[in-house]
Amino acid sequence: MANVINSGQQNHSTPDSGTLTPTNAPTTPHHPFYNLPSELILDIVDLLPPESFINFAFANYPLLHAYGLAPALSRPRVVYITTQTRIPALFPLLRLPPEIMLHVMRHLKPIDIMRFAVANYQDLARQGIAPPLSARTVGQLRHAVGVGDEGG
Repeated sequence: MANVINSGQQNHSTPDSGTLTPTNAPTTPHHPFYNLPSELILDIVDLLPPESFINFAFANYPLLHAYGLAPALSRPRVVYITTQTRIPALFPLLRLPPEIMLHVMRHLKPIDIMRFAVANYQDLARQGIAPPLSARTVGQLRHAVGVGDEGG
């Protein structure tokens, strides 16, 4: 599994608090949001509706991955997410109207929303649920798994 993003962080939680903290601090942009306590970040994330969480999660992937709220990404998955492929829907569930899909997703935990979005990004983007990724976000995701790097 050498092709999977895993920056070495392991999440630990205390039995009574459920607080997640990364054992190795991730390299994150210098923005005041990243200096907030992890408990506050997790509380904010829990309040986001699915479509906002998906947008936030792709834009802040390293931070959320460090806290266990975003899955590790393989090279093929990043290529799928960052290229405009026309892979047909794999599950009939994705033929649901976006409003119903969002209603279903509201009952998922943030990590499960992100797993679903990563697995079905192209279909969710076509429905307007997942955001188009900026060039910076695409570059960040591709760089994280070495897609397009020399020798990668």
